[in-house]
Amino acid sequence: MFLISPERPDDAAAIETLLDTVFDTHRHAKASYAYRQDCPAVPELSFSAHCGNRLVGTIRFWPLIIGDNATPALLLGPLGVAPEMRNYGIGRGLVCRGHMMARDLGYKLVLLVGEHKYYSRFGYNPAQPYGLVMPGEDPARLMVYELEKGTLHGVSGAVRSGDCLRPSIMSAEITSQARL
Repeated sequence: MFLISPERPDDAAAIETLLDTVFDTHRHAKASYAYRQDCPAVPELSFSAHCGNRLVGTIRFWPLIIGDNATPALLLGPLGVAPEMRNYGIGRGLVCRGHMMARDLGYKLVLLVGEHKYYSRFGYNPAQPYGLVMPGEDPARLMVYELEKGTLHGVSGAVRSGDCLRPSIMSAEITSQARL
């Protein structure tokens, strides 16, 4: 049995150890990590899974901007589950909790860099057919999910790091609409 809760400050070291175990210590050299360097993860969208007192899973979401219209979005990742705890629904629970909370916060799009075979079960699709690109990343591994159907209509272009000041999603939408 596991419990998903908001990430706690005292989870930080265990999260880094878990992610090193799951992805290797060279994970920071991946192109997608560059999009996480300039600002912190969205605190309300950072979750940990615990089995007793042991951290067994983690997920975070980071702010992104897409294209010239500055469409707000999120970057999911990394999602990490302790190898011996796979196939117990921890990853599914973390992704579903993240999606639910992101939707509640007003976000409409989530991107990630990962395996289609795994993430398609959550509704993720290749981003390339929508004209979305993440410079420096393998286009075949960039995937997108609409938290609100129809959001991808008219959205295309390069992904860049989001605004670290995190203005509300609603004010970003109003600003985008005012430019039109």
